[in-house]
Amino acid sequence: MLPNPIRIKGFTRGNRHEMIDHAVNSISRCTGWVTNHSMYANKVIVINFEIEVRGVRELILSLNQNGLILFEESRSIIDQFPEEVLLENGEEELKGSLNITFVNEEPDQRHHVPPIPG
Repeated sequence: MLPNPIRIKGFTRGNRHEMIDHAVNSISRCTGWVTNHSMYANKVIVINFEIEVRGVRELILSLNQNGLILFEESRSIIDQFPEEVLLENGEEELKGSLNITFVNEEPDQRHHVPPIPG
């Protein structure tokens, strides 16, 4: 049984803009596409995506590079996609999310919300 959705979590001390680029490019290279994202100040981003089953293992390996460190439970997702599963379900699409926490010393970014005209 395939996990759906897959949830990938990690952290980095690297540059936030470079890590977001790395994540989006990794998803695209591995038969996936970004469907949505949410940025929480400058500390966390959640990237929602869809991906073909055949690209999941490669995605995990690709993400766990360039200063992005995946938690053990995220790295162990690879175990749920052995070769026989890839052969049987390779083109099936899965939903997923990638949660990246940015460990940095930057102050929180605050966004000014204009008052509602009344």
